Amino acid sequence: APVMQRIFDVGSGPGVAACALAGAYPEATVTAIDSSTAMLARAAARAARLGLTDRVDTHLAELPGGLDDLDDLGKADLIWASMSLHHIGDEVGALRVLRDLLSPSGLIAIAEMADPTRVLPDDLDIARPGLADRLDAVGAAWFADMRAGLTDSVESKKVMSMLTSAGFEVIDERVVRQRFDAPLTEAARHVAHGELRRMRAQFGERLDGEDLHSLDILCDPSDERGALHRRDLFLLASCQIVIARPARS
Repeated sequence: APVMQRIFDVGSGPGVAACALAGAYPEATVTAIDSSTAMLARAAARAARLGLTDRVDTHLAELPGGLDDLDDLGKADLIWASMSLHHIGDEVGALRVLRDLLSPSGLIAIAEMADPTRVLPDDLDIARPGLADRLDAVGAAWFADMRAGLTDSVESKKVMSMLTSAGFEVIDERVVRQRFDAPLTEAARHVAHGELRRMRAQFGERLDGEDLHSLDILCDPSDERGALHRRDLFLLASCQIVIARPARS
């Protein structure tokens, strides 16, 4: 395995991956990079709890413009970007910036959603059939509008295609799927409940009255018909991971 001394976690959020990377590569220093001071504070606190303060640091940067400031940190041996690339208007442009931050033998790993997360059975006693499909359709429309509203937004392409356009050579690609069947454990039910609450917050206003009412019931922790009390929910999630390196001229 290649030696990892400097790792950047781009769009780190609360530092879960940054700390995991520090654990996986004990010789490495990991920089958690995010545009949110609150998230970076959580990342620093997590690193402190895990005894990683000396190897996990934080850097406040708007993406992608703030990435230019990372030159002072030296070249990275690994860049990890999980669920952050799609929040950048010009994804290929950002990938070109990240390529310049890598050492010649460095790697970049991009993780993005493969398929919509599913938690609802087709036959739901509180909603007309097809709620899950309608949520997927509304979610796709919300995502397209979100992308269109980003600064310097250009049409998003497949991750492998964008990496190639940005001067990378793709060396591995896989889709990881995880399914938990009904009845869910309490921990998994909380994950399903959180996913439904996210849908309600992000694109609830796009739903018709009947579907919105059904979603409100599912999100209500005190309703016995809600997600936290149901035994028919499942959890199906997937993630595409693409690993690439700077193309050799």
